[in-house]
Amino acid sequence: MLTTSIALFGSNSHIYFMRMILVSDSFPPVKNSAAVLIFSLAEALASLGHEVLVITPSVDINKSFSVDEVETFKVLRILCGKIKSHNKFIRGMSELSLFFKLPLQFKKTPYAEIQWDIVIWYSPSIFLSGLIKYLCKKSLHRYLILRDIVPDWMVDVGIMKKGPSYHLLKWFERYQYRLADVIGIQSLGNRRYIESQNLPKLQKLEVLNNWMPSISITQSLSAPHSSSINLKNTILNNRKVFIYAGNLGEAQGIEDLANAILLTKLESDIGFLIIGRGSKKQWLQNFITLHEIGNVLILDEVELPALSAYYRQCYAGIVFLNASHQSHNIPGKFISYLEASLPVIACVNPGNDLVKIITEEGLGIVAKDSREFSIKLLEFSNQINFDVFPGSKRARDYYEKHYQPLAAAKQILNSFLAPEIEMH
Repeated sequence: MLTTSIALFGSNSHIYFMRMILVSDSFPPVKNSAAVLIFSLAEALASLGHEVLVITPSVDINKSFSVDEVETFKVLRILCGKIKSHNKFIRGMSELSLFFKLPLQFKKTPYAEIQWDIVIWYSPSIFLSGLIKYLCKKSLHRYLILRDIVPDWMVDVGIMKKGPSYHLLKWFERYQYRLADVIGIQSLGNRRYIESQNLPKLQKLEVLNNWMPSISITQSLSAPHSSSINLKNTILNNRKVFIYAGNLGEAQGIEDLANAILLTKLESDIGFLIIGRGSKKQWLQNFITLHEIGNVLILDEVELPALSAYYRQCYAGIVFLNASHQSHNIPGKFISYLEASLPVIACVNPGNDLVKIITEEGLGIVAKDSREFSIKLLEFSNQINFDVFPGSKRARDYYEKHYQPLAAAKQILNSFLAPEIEMH
């Protein structure tokens, strides 16, 4: 193991420089929030002097694996099926194959016999554990970054029932839990569920906040009219624009979002910019067309610099989650809004930890359903000056304090080398 020098994270904890693997099913050029999180985490870990290898499945290479140099770390891409397909059967079979294919293909790479200090993996997917099991033989510590409770959230929102497929997925879910020394959940509300799983080998369970790289401060602060991405050249010209950026699937309650937008159809000074991908995107487009809603612009996913340019032309960010969720979720889009100094207008499942964060920290508005959401959005719109982007220093300050990638990197490393601190 590498123990060549020491980095200090405060007076009482020491982090040795280490070799580490970071495994995720999403990584650029994929544009979803998980890809952004993994890239920024790898970058943060490498910035501390550690040797970082990201392993990710890819459908875009023409050989069994490829290795890329990405700034200060390396990326090992392993050939796999189309795990991001909108066809649920194709996606399901491709994801399931990861359990078997990733370890088999990894053994053919130059990294197969290297000893690693820490293996970190990001879930979902729940099918990375075949590779993690192999890596357990060649690593000292294993850290699971757990973002979604799969498959239970799929049952909550009506995607599947508790039949044979559900119980098969539960086996994979529990299998990955049993491989982890430490599990980082994204919200305190999920702790009780993990504690109920009876994981005798688990050394620590902690809240690991989501994180987001700072993109606004690295971009030009020029006025929107001078940007190549100019909403004044779209149907949203002369409107107060509210942005939704992220996945458009069952988990996000897109039908409720559509109904909320419909209730504001006649408000000529309000507009909605929706950027993302997902299983409900075409449904949403059809809904907008059917109801002849003229204040909505729907775009495909964009790179972070472009997203930042759009944010600077908007008045608030929208968070929607399916009301049937039983688990807690702090979406990446929420953090990206805060990073851009945007107040947040949210409609999420009752009891979600996000409700407390937004209301107690003064970060925006929370509604319990689509009708209340539309009412509160209109009230917010009436309070702001059309010519002045409101911004929110409180939002940006909260981002700086809680959601920096470097803080997440240090917490993961300290979870193995610092004294355990009980969550409250």
